[in-house]
Amino acid sequence: MGGSKKVLTLVAFTAALATGSVVAGPGRWTAARLARLEAAPLPGMASLSGTVESSKPFKAAQVYIKNVDKRIMYMVYTSAGQFRAVQLFPGNYEVSVTLKGFKSDVQKVAVKAGDAPKIKLTLQEEAVAGTSVTDVAQNLEGTASNRVRVSFDTYDNVYPPGPGRDVLEHTCMICHGENFLSSQPAREDVWNARVDRMVGKENLNRPAQSYAEGVLSYRAQWARNWSKKDRDVLVAYLVTNFGPGARPRNVKTVKETPLDETKLAKAMYMEYYVPQDAPGQGIHDPQYADALGFSGRRVIQDVRFDAEGNVWATDRGAPRRLVKLNPQTGEMKEWLTPHPKSDIHEVLIWKDGMVWMPEHAEGGLRNYLLAFNPKTEKWDKSIDEDPTDVVRNPIKWTQSQAFDSKGNLYIIWIFGGALTKYERATGKVTVFPMPSANAIPYGTVADRNDNIWIADWGGGKIEKFDTHTNTWTEFVPPTYPNQTRRLNVDYQNNIWWGEWSGGTKQPGKLAKLDQTTGRITEYTIPEQAANPYDVSMDLEGNIWFPDSPTADRSAMIGKFNPKDQTFTFYPKPQFAADTPKIQLTKDGAVWFAPRGSRDAPAISVLYPDMDKITTFGAFYVNGPPGYPFKSVLSTERQSTRPAVVAKGK
Repeated sequence: MGGSKKVLTLVAFTAALATGSVVAGPGRWTAARLARLEAAPLPGMASLSGTVESSKPFKAAQVYIKNVDKRIMYMVYTSAGQFRAVQLFPGNYEVSVTLKGFKSDVQKVAVKAGDAPKIKLTLQEEAVAGTSVTDVAQNLEGTASNRVRVSFDTYDNVYPPGPGRDVLEHTCMICHGENFLSSQPAREDVWNARVDRMVGKENLNRPAQSYAEGVLSYRAQWARNWSKKDRDVLVAYLVTNFGPGARPRNVKTVKETPLDETKLAKAMYMEYYVPQDAPGQGIHDPQYADALGFSGRRVIQDVRFDAEGNVWATDRGAPRRLVKLNPQTGEMKEWLTPHPKSDIHEVLIWKDGMVWMPEHAEGGLRNYLLAFNPKTEKWDKSIDEDPTDVVRNPIKWTQSQAFDSKGNLYIIWIFGGALTKYERATGKVTVFPMPSANAIPYGTVADRNDNIWIADWGGGKIEKFDTHTNTWTEFVPPTYPNQTRRLNVDYQNNIWWGEWSGGTKQPGKLAKLDQTTGRITEYTIPEQAANPYDVSMDLEGNIWFPDSPTADRSAMIGKFNPKDQTFTFYPKPQFAADTPKIQLTKDGAVWFAPRGSRDAPAISVLYPDMDKITTFGAFYVNGPPGYPFKSVLSTERQSTRPAVVAKGK
């Protein structure tokens, strides 16, 4: 740009407004004028706006705008009774609005490119039931759905104080939270069997059947004070309060999630529904009825971006599939894995476009690292992840994976307590046992120094594997023990992760490890029973996380601003569907999968500001594999200096 003429762009204006440097006056921008701005439509798109009326005051109602031709759902929020949605694909739509205790009729609208219709919706009050249906097994990996109807009560009424509750709070609730046990009343022999499984009664006679079996005995890292007395007190408490005749209950949400209607009014979700299987095919094919893990429904787990802006996802519903979405058209393609009965978890894409996925094969079968070539649409590689059987138990389960800067791939054994390294140049596979006995690694990521970081679910710790020295370092947070599942690295090379709520006395938190000082800082999430599953960082330094639902509180996407330590929450379109992983684009869009969805499996995205949408393509800041630093095929160690990224480039 030559000359001295100054141009105030929307981005520059937004920054100026935030600092208070924009002055109102004739011909000048004001906050009110900014509020009237609408997004410039993408070519061939439309928009929709309108009002929502109700006989009672309401806040942040959710407006659903479903394209029935493309099977794409848009969802926006109301602000002062107004709503708008942008970048709509042309087609036929069904529009409705929901709010707790209210519903509306469905209006049908057809839009063409360039259209901007306005509609009016009316909320109608409906009776609010004192009960709700919840899936108590939603966050248990590979466990069949267990849907029950629960009523609600206060924490002290659901869990009367006493020695039994003290034991429960220091053991069961750390992993299961405050609503799992109370949802499943049972006879004394059933409670004894459940506790026997957790203490590993059968593990002296046979191998553990899952990574959680026996965590209160020899497989435990943190339950060191567990005793026979604790067991007796706990079982007696469970039988007294949740025995025969007890009704399933959950702790009532009394601390409502704070919602900022002004921020929500800018946001827009989109959900791309996966194709439905025809009768007798896919999930309805009888040959997959006996597959371990999820069966009978599609279960989209993990999403990643390639260099062309496509979104790739794993489908864990038997038969297992790799799914590709072109979000710019809504087109999806999918491919069966080489072993469709073997479970899968995560997908990861290297800079050359190859798609990598580790298997989870039970019953004594081998676990293979799979590589899919998008150019040929063939599975090019199938690599034994433990060729010398370093992991001794016959049931093995690899899950998460991470690349170092050279493209070597590291895979963790959630059931096996080890880390596999696959060297791209030589094809060599090496397995490194983790230092903690019977570790249960859950998530993994690489930092800019090629350290591999692991969230240890079995101990609530963070572990670092130095790939240059093959040595381990453990970090224990202030809140210990806890349940942590995923972690990530920010643009300053700090490590972030979430700690699940362990009941009323142990709220959910975000944690940060400053690698420069070694200091761990925790931030309490202002939400009852918060379960932060994953974390990811945007270019502004905000920490985003998916929060699992409760029976009477919606699943959320949350944002934490470390600068002022404020939280913003975005209720998701699917109230009860949990999300294990999120991925952020360079433009700040948050992509995820509503894994817990039973009726509408999808690949989804949250645009925090719909007016900043310039493309539906999903692009990482530094390209695949999606790290906040550049990965190159080089033998040189990466610099510790953060990469400089120009916004909008």
